Amino acid sequence: MSVSDHSYLSPINFSKVNKTALDFTNHLEQNFEKIADVLLEYESFEVVQDEYNRTMDLFRSLEENKDYFALRVGEVTSFLPRNQPLYAFSCFVILPSLMSTNVHFRIPHSTRSFFPQLLQVLEINKFFPNIIVSKKERLEFLEERTALLMDPETKESVPVTDVVIFTGTPNHAEKLRHIFDLKTLFISNGSGHNPIVVAENSNMDAAVAASIKLQLYNQGQDCAAPNSVLVHASVYKSFLSILRNEISKVKIGPYRDRLSRVGPISEAEDLKRIEELLVDNRVWIDQSTKGVIRTADTIVEPTIICKPLKDGGNFKEVFAPIFFVQEYETDDDLSIYFEDKQYAKNAMYVTLYGDSVYIQNLVNGNLENIKLHTKETFLHNTHLHASGVERGTQPYGGYGLGASSISLNGKIIPRPTCPQRDIYEYLVKPLIEFNEVNFWKEKHSRATNHLTKNISKLMGLKLNSCAEHKEVLSGFNYLDLQSVKNENKRYIEITSRQVFNLLEYPNAEIISRLNPTDQEHVNILLNFLKNNKEINLDEFTTFLYAITKKAGLSEKENTAQQLHFFQNIYQLLFGKEVGPRLPQFLIDADREKIYELLNVHVL
Repeated sequence: MSVSDHSYLSPINFSKVNKTALDFTNHLEQNFEKIADVLLEYESFEVVQDEYNRTMDLFRSLEENKDYFALRVGEVTSFLPRNQPLYAFSCFVILPSLMSTNVHFRIPHSTRSFFPQLLQVLEINKFFPNIIVSKKERLEFLEERTALLMDPETKESVPVTDVVIFTGTPNHAEKLRHIFDLKTLFISNGSGHNPIVVAENSNMDAAVAASIKLQLYNQGQDCAAPNSVLVHASVYKSFLSILRNEISKVKIGPYRDRLSRVGPISEAEDLKRIEELLVDNRVWIDQSTKGVIRTADTIVEPTIICKPLKDGGNFKEVFAPIFFVQEYETDDDLSIYFEDKQYAKNAMYVTLYGDSVYIQNLVNGNLENIKLHTKETFLHNTHLHASGVERGTQPYGGYGLGASSISLNGKIIPRPTCPQRDIYEYLVKPLIEFNEVNFWKEKHSRATNHLTKNISKLMGLKLNSCAEHKEVLSGFNYLDLQSVKNENKRYIEITSRQVFNLLEYPNAEIISRLNPTDQEHVNILLNFLKNNKEINLDEFTTFLYAITKKAGLSEKENTAQQLHFFQNIYQLLFGKEVGPRLPQFLIDADREKIYELLNVHVL
């Protein structure tokens, strides 16, 4: 579908959207048992009920987000998690479909056995015909969704995907973020630590109930699961005694038994990772639980690991029904966990039972070493899976870069995410404020550039206001127009293979290999760029090809010298021996970034 075929930024009739959402909830209500029957292949009835209730609340409460449904954006690409299939699908696919031309997604591998049946029961084609389920393999899907559309007349490009909604590991998010165009809004939901702190004056029963609810929810395969339960020494024995007793009551078995709270984990391969974790912590495994793995059933039995906080906090995502209960001596000892450098990247929520001066200072930003929490990421005497706490109409996540973030135009802001809010704030609202809607509809590709400049300014302000959380991505995407010319098409589809990405850091390996002559040639180019702010393309092209040319050498020898020089430049800029046409690229590119990467004396 070409750009001209899209209904970009057409007004949204919220009454119609809300009616569709309410009609869908009526359908869900009438078909709960069919939905449960499908989901019980994959998760416990406790989780089925929770997912269902959250989904119903989301669609029945859209009025709370009414202001976000102003203009319809283009295409959305969603990457779903393997947990909470109904609720995640509702938040990250169905809801965005109500404010976009269409949403594309692939069914996660671990849910392929039942997800198509779930889609049939939900009657997605009837209620949301603009949801497109891709049957393509992962690489082919990425190739399609990261493509660009180009206008050969204006030489301007527009990404096929306006918005990416990703849920998964931070490492995977980082890789995908670099594949998609910088102009694509990238909403990422990663993994968090979510520690529970049980202070000396806490309600033990409530603290234990919260720990079990969170750690056993979907076998601990949930981003809300705590990596660690930090318990004050004065109540440690009491907490542990109650926890042991409650775990002994937990029913383990197949999900078809609606009383089972613990059943098979979603990926059998995870048993290897879980076993390694148990072996690494074997000296701290509590005697009431033995760290049992039922390999044939892919079931991990609830296990308690009693590792004193003084021996180091747990910062690994467990993704299993394993409780890390860590005793701490004094309130100030909580710094061992929260001020460890491993905590900051995945800081999400902190849950406190009882009172703690340290935690209050942490949340209020009074600690010099760490400012990663606000009141919205602090839960006091309640927990994330308590009724009414985490809701699809509100932001979810944390301020750790690996927990959740929003990126656009080469910048990333770690913050809790809410797709409907983020689409509105970063794509729709700037256009409304700058009165550019009509111009966008007529000159979409030109307005895209205008939009990203305005958004860049807006995001810059936000980054400056929370400087302690910011991380600026220095990547720069460049499209070589010469490689994609096609006079027969109004718009040309371009794949990610034709987009070149500047390295984030200088290529130390290549720099170390350059001989003195190579360094001299690079420095000639670097000095020319620094001394000439305005550059004529023809003159620059002549200069560039003359840098290595020497009298006395044959044409063939000079050509070989030029090729060697160009390959060095490509390696320094992109880490490859090939790239776009250098003269035009060096004129267009971010000059400061070019200076950094061509500085061959950085070692």
